[in-house]
Amino acid sequence: MEKYSKITIDKAVQLTQKCLCCNSITEIEEALNSYNKKNGTQYSVETEYKLYTTKGCTNCNLSKSLINSQKLRIEIVEAQEKEVLYLEKNNIATFPVLEIIAGEKSQFISGKEVGQFIASNLEKFK
Repeated sequence: MEKYSKITIDKAVQLTQKCLCCNSITEIEEALNSYNKKNGTQYSVETEYKLYTTKGCTNCNLSKSLINSQKLRIEIVEAQEKEVLYLEKNNIATFPVLEIIAGEKSQFISGKEVGQFIASNLEKFK
């Protein structure tokens, strides 16, 4: 497996000439992958991942099981009132919610798309 050098989202934006305001974290990561292929580099964006769940949520339990069985580096947070208010402020109302954090920028994936996103990107979370 190739070893990637972690860089900040700001450095990735500078290298790829993508706008931080106009592009999602995943779009900037895709542009960075293209940059890597073109320039023979191996950069990846420093990111954190949080999965917000609720009790009794089937999709939450499936996502948590996948994370635990694969030992993925995703923090699991049982959403309390504080987290629910934070997610509502960001127009998120469906659980589970995967928050992707790079520097000051956050991106949210919610509902059934969370499991699909995690399963499709397992290597990213190891």
